[in-house]
Amino acid sequence: MTERAEFGEQAASAEAELFKLLAHPARVRVLSVLASGPASVADLCSATGLKPSHLAGQLAQLRQQHLVAGRRADGKLRYWLSVPQIVELISAAEAVLNARAVAAANGFVGSSVSGSGLGLTEAVLTEESAAALEESLERRALITDAVRSVTARTGRSSEQALLGLLAQARERSLTLAEVSSEAVAEHGAG
Repeated sequence: MTERAEFGEQAASAEAELFKLLAHPARVRVLSVLASGPASVADLCSATGLKPSHLAGQLAQLRQQHLVAGRRADGKLRYWLSVPQIVELISAAEAVLNARAVAAANGFVGSSVSGSGLGLTEAVLTEESAAALEESLERRALITDAVRSVTARTGRSSEQALLGLLAQARERSLTLAEVSSEAVAEHGAG
C-alpha cells in the first residue's frame, strides 16, 4: 500500500470513529446546545431533556474525544465546544437529511427513468423532461425554503419541520408545495 493510500485509509478510519461518536442522538443534542455557547449541567439537562446521570455519560464520551471541555467556575460546572467546527458538521448533517426528505417527498428516491433501470443522471433530457425537472427543482427549493422558515420560526429541527409540513398537506388534502408556499408566505409576512 502506498503512503498516500495508507493516509487516506487512516483518515477514513478516524472520520468513521467521529461519526460513531455522533451516532447517539443525546450527544448530538448536547453539541447542538453547546453550539450557542457554554452551558452548565442544569442548562444542558433542561435543554436536552436528559437526566444528569445520562448527561454525565454523554459528556464523558464527548470530552474523551476532545469535542467538549469543561471547567468549574463560581461553583458551577460549565461546558463548551472544544472544536467549534463540529457545528458545521451538524449543520451539514441537517442539510443532508433535509435533502433526503425532500427527495423522498418528491418521489425521486429509488426511482428509475421510464422503467428502464437507468438512474436519473443517466437519462437523456428532452425539452419536456427538462421542463419537468426544472419544475421539480423549483418545488424542492420552495419546500427547502419552507422547512427553513418553519425551523427559524419554531426552533424545530429540519426533519421535524418537514414532517409537520407533510402532516398539514395530508390533513388539508393539499400538495406539499402548496403548504410550503403558505409557510414561506407566512414567514415573509411575519
